[in-house]
Amino acid sequence: MKALFLLQWQRLKREPLLIGSMILMSIIFVLSMGSSSVGDAVSVPTSFDESINEEERESWLDRLNQAEGFSFFQTDEKKAREDVALGTVPFSLKVMENDYQLLILNESAELQMLDQVVRQTFINEARLTAVEEQVNQESFREEVDQYMSEPPLVVKNETIGTESDNVGYNNELQVLFGMTLFFSMYTIIFSLSKIAEEKRSGTMNRIILSPVRKWQVYLGYMGYSFVIGFVHIVSVFLLFKYVFDFDVGDHFGSLIVVVGCFVFSVVALGMLMLGSVKTLEQLNAVVPIVTVSMAMIGGAYWPIEAVSNNILLAISKVVPVTYTMEALKSIAIYNQNLSGVLEPISIVLLIGVLCMGIGVNLFERKA
Repeated sequence: MKALFLLQWQRLKREPLLIGSMILMSIIFVLSMGSSSVGDAVSVPTSFDESINEEERESWLDRLNQAEGFSFFQTDEKKAREDVALGTVPFSLKVMENDYQLLILNESAELQMLDQVVRQTFINEARLTAVEEQVNQESFREEVDQYMSEPPLVVKNETIGTESDNVGYNNELQVLFGMTLFFSMYTIIFSLSKIAEEKRSGTMNRIILSPVRKWQVYLGYMGYSFVIGFVHIVSVFLLFKYVFDFDVGDHFGSLIVVVGCFVFSVVALGMLMLGSVKTLEQLNAVVPIVTVSMAMIGGAYWPIEAVSNNILLAISKVVPVTYTMEALKSIAIYNQNLSGVLEPISIVLLIGVLCMGIGVNLFERKA
């Protein structure tokens, strides 16, 4: 076992390009896609109906921008529609005289919050307009603004068990966790590809039939893949925590445990794939399909809350990425400890055990 384990590290020393490129890709994608943090305002392209003049448009933008979390800026309707259709922006707003429209790419948690903000702004405006018509006073708006700037009573809502400044959708952590898990799957599964090469050459058959115990053979290969994947994920997390100041919460040790469970499940999935294919070429063709599908369905590319298709949601229940993302975000965003995420990590381990048992059985039959 020890000899097989050390042999894999010698091979890595001779061919470090693949592993290094996956880690580098994780860093590049997180930096490029996760630039807007949870505290940054979400930009909302806003177009106006022709019946609204320029002065009223500025007034609407001022009122809308009073809400926290969103930044409304004016654009023309044609460009807004094109940007949404091309996926440049997830949504845009069209303000009409007494109503509004939201042009959306897909459903998301941000969209629901945006709809609430815009609806409440329109409700407040309708109330003020109705009162203004009754009092017939030109300085009514100014008096209301002055009164609201220093209200006699302020109500502050907080969710129990969470921190008010760290609740909800966090783009930084979504991208950090999602992209790191995605690229680590390539690292882990391709690190097992040497087994496919040795199976093709017949070396693996001789090793399995040798006096060395089978569990030692498998542990030597899978232990190497586990360490590689674990180091990949943890090193990226540490880099963004201490160098780029990403707020991953106060329970980093719990994150490490979740990462370990995920890496085990992916190693097991890799063994299942190795047992299902006959050649290295087949493995190279299957890996991108499986990893991309798991990342898309499991919520690594976007929040799972944005998925509304019942079939995809059902499939996501058997994908370890789904539960790993849930556990990581629960720890980092909602400040839960390890006991609060026992259910998702238990499911991840169960998936790993099932894949490991089936994969090893298939592999031995073909060997």
